[in-house]
Amino acid sequence: MLGGTGLAIFVAAAVGMMNYGALYDGPSIGVPEVEGAVALAAISPATPPMPQGTNLESNAREEPVPRERAVTLEEGDTLIEVLLRAGLSQREAYAASESLQKAYDPRDLRAGQALSLFIGEHDDTEDGPSLKRLELVPETDRLVSVEHLTGEAFATRTSTIPHTRKLMSRAGTIRSSLYEAARATEVPTAVLTQTYGTLSYGLDFQRDIRDGDTFQLAFEVFEDGMGQGRHPGDLVYAAIGSSERDLRILRYTTADGYTGFFDDKGASIETSLMKTPVDGGRLSSLFGRRDHPVLGYTRMHRGLDYTAPRGTPVLAAGDGAVVRRGRNGSFGKYVEIKHGSTYATAYAHLSRYGEGLRPGARVRQGDVIGFVGATGLATGPNLHYEVLRKGQQVDPMKLELPPRRILRGEELARFEQAKAKLRAVLADASSGERKPWTAITQPAAAASTGSY
Repeated sequence: MLGGTGLAIFVAAAVGMMNYGALYDGPSIGVPEVEGAVALAAISPATPPMPQGTNLESNAREEPVPRERAVTLEEGDTLIEVLLRAGLSQREAYAASESLQKAYDPRDLRAGQALSLFIGEHDDTEDGPSLKRLELVPETDRLVSVEHLTGEAFATRTSTIPHTRKLMSRAGTIRSSLYEAARATEVPTAVLTQTYGTLSYGLDFQRDIRDGDTFQLAFEVFEDGMGQGRHPGDLVYAAIGSSERDLRILRYTTADGYTGFFDDKGASIETSLMKTPVDGGRLSSLFGRRDHPVLGYTRMHRGLDYTAPRGTPVLAAGDGAVVRRGRNGSFGKYVEIKHGSTYATAYAHLSRYGEGLRPGARVRQGDVIGFVGATGLATGPNLHYEVLRKGQQVDPMKLELPPRRILRGEELARFEQAKAKLRAVLADASSGERKPWTAITQPAAAASTGSY
């Protein structure tokens, strides 16, 4: 259904190539307008006009080409220290640093940041090297350039780095966990985080995924301009295939601006409450009677326990209002959120609370409301999670909640077109050579069968 282990296909979906806007109808991202942008690397100081009567042959002097020096900041480095090590004077290093501050605070530079220094000779009689230009890319889409003007004067400019957007597909077979299988096919961690957050609405990663199940993920990758490499974008498609059920979801933006993931029938996977409100947590205890791990006798366990490292973010399972925040007996640090008139959720054993969280505060689904801990009666770091319906705890795993959105009419027709287009591109990719970074320049006709 989903192709072999380790399938790694790069599907070219740069602007206009596959009318990607039909799949993602939100505002254009990743390939900004660059008309009129300053090409900083090509800028050189303007040459002043020659006085009348000047002998051009005898006075012509070819400007030496500045030599480029690539520098990677190390732990504890400051910009001024780096410039001094390059042989610049204290005054020039300070002036360049002050100029940079107009666009980017040099104190925000971190170890690993790459800098390009273009070093030349002084225009005047002063000896020693002179900084002609400094370039850095503090974010993936922004170039900051500090240009030498005259003397100790510098000008700082910022320009947008254009990106080429492509679609990458990765597929494989799950043996121990989806995480390990996806990482083995080089799915970026940022994309995996999105995948877990999205699929947690419809899957219990401990109970619903089995050895031998298959997966396929398609996600954006942006080729950064100016030799800056590539970085991942949004998850676009995810599929989990097993002998018991197939789950296929597609990222789609409706005409009224709602962006979410929808299944084959046009129902959003997002519901009013998440099944797993902690990133990467392992389900360690189910709802029902159990031997209490601390007290040593059998009693009713009215929630789910997720084991996770101390400090792991705990997320609000749904939109709502905080009704309780504070210590609550054996639950330790505790938060309760009310979601409308019927449901509430509770989170216990927290190490600390989310920033600004207080009774009466409004939260959105996915907001960080606390962090995993072991406060109260707990044997180790874990989250105790409860869902209450009209004040009574219910099993979160058996809770059937309606989808947030169901597409109908013209919206469903638009979704079907987007789905067919993506299915065609993925089918074309799957039929080609199974090599990483294979570019498919033309999407094939929509396949009548197969996964999308």
